[in-house]
Amino acid sequence: MAHVSSLRDIQRAIAKQAVLEDQVPIDSIKKIAAFDCAQLKESLVCSVIVCDYPSMNVVERKYLVKRAPMPYVPGYLSFREGPLMLELYYKLESDPDILIVDGHGVAHPAGCGVATYLGVELHKPTFGVANSLTFGERQEDNILIDGQVVGKVIKTKEHAKELCITAGHLIAGETAAQIALKCVVPPHKLPEPLHIAHRFAEKTRDRIVEESMIKKVDV
Repeated sequence: MAHVSSLRDIQRAIAKQAVLEDQVPIDSIKKIAAFDCAQLKESLVCSVIVCDYPSMNVVERKYLVKRAPMPYVPGYLSFREGPLMLELYYKLESDPDILIVDGHGVAHPAGCGVATYLGVELHKPTFGVANSLTFGERQEDNILIDGQVVGKVIKTKEHAKELCITAGHLIAGETAAQIALKCVVPPHKLPEPLHIAHRFAEKTRDRIVEESMIKKVDV
């Protein structure tokens, strides 16, 4: 594993390429993809779901099981999950207009959460969805870094925790929040593509665990 200081340098270099302006008008969006990962011992189950927008009908789903490139280290999730997400993206038959990632965008100590990593690498509008804010400042429902609005805190379900939506690349924070809200299908809390990706990753992991246990019993 590369030394974390060199990884931080890579993050800063990627962060310099991040553009927090809209590349795709909301009314031109046709497909949205979402990525999530579930842990399976030393491996990760990475899933991607592609949904039509705004119907949220699933048009494609894929998963990948691979050994994690590095252990979990706070602040360096992009190097643990990002490579699998990139590999999975290139297996898609669809060409999504927007990518949603379980994690942060530029609201990160080096300006490069996993959503920014993925967006810059793929040159795609990307934003992150997280349960809490680990970097940046909150003013009312705005998430700011150095006085710039980079995202929003939104509430999608009564009696549920708020979500932190942050721009990753080629999208403004306000637009990312608008799209996230338009993707919510009650009673689910998460934007629907991410909700489905999360469930798909977990169910795939559980199925793999169950099948391995059955094989052990058969032996």
